Amino acid sequence: MSPATAGVLVVLRRVGIALAFVAVLLRPDVGQTSVSEQLSDLDVLVVVDRTRSMAALDYDGRTPRITGVQADLTALAKALPGARFGLLAFGAETRLVMPFSSDTTAFDAAVETLYLEGPKDGAGSAADRPVPELTAVLERAEDQSPDRRRIVVYAGDGENTTGSDEDPQSFEDVRDLVAGGAVLGYGTSEGGPMPESDDLDGALGYVRDPETAETAISRADLGNLEKIADQLDVPFEHRTAPGGLAPLAKSFAASYSDGQGGHERPAKHDLTWLAALVLLGLVLLELRAGWRAVWTSRDALLPARPKGARR
Repeated sequence: MSPATAGVLVVLRRVGIALAFVAVLLRPDVGQTSVSEQLSDLDVLVVVDRTRSMAALDYDGRTPRITGVQADLTALAKALPGARFGLLAFGAETRLVMPFSSDTTAFDAAVETLYLEGPKDGAGSAADRPVPELTAVLERAEDQSPDRRRIVVYAGDGENTTGSDEDPQSFEDVRDLVAGGAVLGYGTSEGGPMPESDDLDGALGYVRDPETAETAISRADLGNLEKIADQLDVPFEHRTAPGGLAPLAKSFAASYSDGQGGHERPAKHDLTWLAALVLLGLVLLELRAGWRAVWTSRDALLPARPKGARR
């Protein structure tokens, strides 16, 4: 093979490596197919307290309460594949962060990016604040999908610090709209300080009591959470560390269908493996050529043997 031809082959091989690498990154696909999807009959509506008290450092040692909530909800979504999850967050107001969806990746992202109210936002904690919106969301879900079972998971610390003289709203009206659920409590009765900074690292100090100027201590009201659980007729679980949610998920008794009854999602034939195979072959050829070049250079640099020298 002439040097010119060899040089052209080297260039073509390296261009091929670059193109194959780009193809792997782009994940090429062709055609159309259907993939069976495991579906559950559950709609899980998660209600999360996002008031500043959820920043208190009394979960699993000195971890923010909201960190425990995020870990538990991610684990719960993983334990209930195929279920539809919705997220309702409450503070000064209640809002539907995410409507019911079987996209657990989107749910995990919504949970991970859930932010707490600032130290001076809102008007105190009220554990019953989400009742009206919770009722409305469940009633809409019942109208739209009467054949599905709805589960409510309430996650909070139970604090009531608004100073209101009004009787708290009851969750009893919600009970008839759900087939089960749980109340998950975070924090301790001894309480903990609340970091001032948004990232909850304590770099800006801690929230202070406006009346005393001392570090404010948020104390969970576990008794109030037990009352909410009784009104909903669901179990209460005091969460003090990650893990251990498998029995709770199992108690929801989800039933599944594997893509039957038209439950299939469209998909394409993935050709990434083919591009990766081409890339591997070209890289191996490049390594072989490089290794041969090294040995050729080594032989060229060795001193010539004198005539008559013994081998």
